[in-house]
Amino acid sequence: MFAHTTCSFVRKVAAGACLIACAGVLSAKPKKAKAVDPELAVTELAPVERKASKPTEGVYYSLFVRSFADSNKDGIGDFNGLVKKLDYLNDGDDLTTDDLGITGIWLLPIFESSSYHGYNVDDYYKINPEYGTMKDFENFLAECKKRGIDVIIDMTCNHSSSYNEWFLNSKNPDSPYRTWYRWISDDDSTERGGPYNLNQKIWGHKVWNVDLQNKGVAKDGSDLYYYYAAVFDSSMPDFNMDEQAARDEFKNVFKFWLDKGVSGFRFDAAGHIYNSVEVKPGTETLPKAVAFWKEMNDAVLAVNPDAYTVAEVWEPTATRARYMGGMMSNFHFDLGTLITNIINNQELNDKKSAPEDADKSTYNGFARSLESEYAMYAANNKNYIDAPFLSNHDQPRSSAALRNNVDKMKLAADMYILAEGVPFLYYGEEIGMKSGSDDPSKRTPMVWNAEGKDKLTPTWINSGAYGNAGVYNKKTVPVSVQQKDPDSLLNHYKRVIRVKTAHPALYRGRLKAVATDSPVLESWVMECDAEKAFVVHNVSSVKDVTVQLPEGCDMPLVYAANPAAKVENGMLTIPAMSSVVLAADK
Repeated sequence: MFAHTTCSFVRKVAAGACLIACAGVLSAKPKKAKAVDPELAVTELAPVERKASKPTEGVYYSLFVRSFADSNKDGIGDFNGLVKKLDYLNDGDDLTTDDLGITGIWLLPIFESSSYHGYNVDDYYKINPEYGTMKDFENFLAECKKRGIDVIIDMTCNHSSSYNEWFLNSKNPDSPYRTWYRWISDDDSTERGGPYNLNQKIWGHKVWNVDLQNKGVAKDGSDLYYYYAAVFDSSMPDFNMDEQAARDEFKNVFKFWLDKGVSGFRFDAAGHIYNSVEVKPGTETLPKAVAFWKEMNDAVLAVNPDAYTVAEVWEPTATRARYMGGMMSNFHFDLGTLITNIINNQELNDKKSAPEDADKSTYNGFARSLESEYAMYAANNKNYIDAPFLSNHDQPRSSAALRNNVDKMKLAADMYILAEGVPFLYYGEEIGMKSGSDDPSKRTPMVWNAEGKDKLTPTWINSGAYGNAGVYNKKTVPVSVQQKDPDSLLNHYKRVIRVKTAHPALYRGRLKAVATDSPVLESWVMECDAEKAFVVHNVSSVKDVTVQLPEGCDMPLVYAANPAAKVENGMLTIPAMSSVVLAADK
């Protein structure tokens, strides 16, 4: 585990030592201020003390190693390249503002795999050689530790690769690995009176895949074929987690990587561990899944009590809430779509009628929706941690839905980052990267500079095998340009991330919807033992709003996305398409 250093002095010493030790490897030293300046930080990018100090706090950056930075010019991103770009993410020094300010990194799959995306794992104990060696990975972890960055890695417990030795051994009916996967035979089919439909399909393909190389003999002397379940693809055979030996092996895998220094895991496809299409009809899948994930999370916490795990349960809120009974944290699916719809729909409403005409029953609908969902989580796990995000590697990037409008993208960033929990920022979202609908186009290389101007930019996507995936970001404004523009999307992300990680109420608090007398304001109180904050978003595209602050919310401004925002005599003025945070110690 690499918990964030809570003492600014220690962070500064560590960062300085790192820069000396890594001279010639890291980028030039960023400019420093003489001191943190919370008053200046209200209206512009300025140094603040980042107080988030645990893997379960702060802001995470979702990163695809293949697409981030290429150190050896083979076209594929790697750990050594990532180390050279770490100062962009967080340089470990609160007195600088060149870095994004994230406190954690989620690495998409890094294990040995035969695919570009890595979600079919060949070996859970080995690093993908295209990304470097185990020593390179350990060095990356050490450099993250110097900067106060926690690292969680993608863990696929639902399925392995069809090249995984566990699966290859399981093809032998007499192998002890046989029960690690979901194998059935012709005799188990519905055609022969069994419980399984060999023609069962999901997402257009068959669930059950025949193994033509290892036949048995049926009772009537005919050939007996065996079939394995694979919900996602025939190259991804599903584990049978009723087998305790398989569960115990994953606990060994967790310990191996936790001992290396990772701070936890993102559990891929967590909602499919007991998928109804591959278990016996009548099986109560959800209780079994919750019990499984509780066992896995307990195993992680037994090794590192401060670890953080977050699960992919791509299901409606009610189902996600049930899974929270066995989980520490779940991704908040559909939140990005909801935020986008609110912003876009309000723009249409602004053109149709005066906001004052709105039905008051609709006031603060977004905040009330969040509060309701959090209550459902709490009913299953009082210590739940939400994980909001706008888009991820499986979805078209959020910039398209927000119509490539920078003001909308800034507002959307504030609306999810300033909600409860640990927000996840998908790499490139902070500069408005674009994508198509196919998977490769959602994972294209980071746009550091104009084409050909950054030697670390990966080029793997240029292969014809990936279609036209590389063309989507021809017009994306690169990091190098946005760094110099104080009004850029990138610098806006730096500001809101800094306020999130500087205020305990924002990174540790619970949300309560608190409305104002305006239909275009979404607002809530965030509160923890140390601090109280009032968060307000004006979702109107045209109307500045002045309202009386709710009782108990007349506090100093600590963040104003638009410097024209002000608090005077208990009244808040907030410009269109902007957010504010008011906060005070308790």
